[in-house]
Amino acid sequence: MIKHCTALAAGLLAIAPAARAQLAAAPYNEAVHMVDGKRVVDLAPFPKHMEFMVKGFHRPDEHPPGMVYVKVVETPDGLMDCNGTWWYHPKACSPSTFGREKFGRQWMVKMHGEWFGCVGRLKPIDCIPLIADGKLRALPTPLQE
Repeated sequence: MIKHCTALAAGLLAIAPAARAQLAAAPYNEAVHMVDGKRVVDLAPFPKHMEFMVKGFHRPDEHPPGMVYVKVVETPDGLMDCNGTWWYHPKACSPSTFGREKFGRQWMVKMHGEWFGCVGRLKPIDCIPLIADGKLRALPTPLQE
């Protein structure tokens, strides 16, 4: 019995990080899809008008003071927690702590060809378009996930 439990535990731990991240991703995110049997992830283009903010970005793994929620972005490398931006940027994002640390989380997803910030991982509870009428929109209050 112990051998079977040990083998099962080893098998679960051996799941590749990308596979674990895929299990945690928002299932309604159209940015994640399969092409020729391979997982492909679309990234929202980083807005040119926000480039001036990059110098002030801090990654969540740096634990900036006052950080109570993160924005989760799906990337080809898996889920990323981002701080200070709704778009992926290496100076603002680090590998996600989803499942290990409790934070309020907003999920950046693509639905119907548009990019949204959503509350709710399993289903979109409250979503706001990231850009509408050429203006950034406020995002919904994140849930502890």
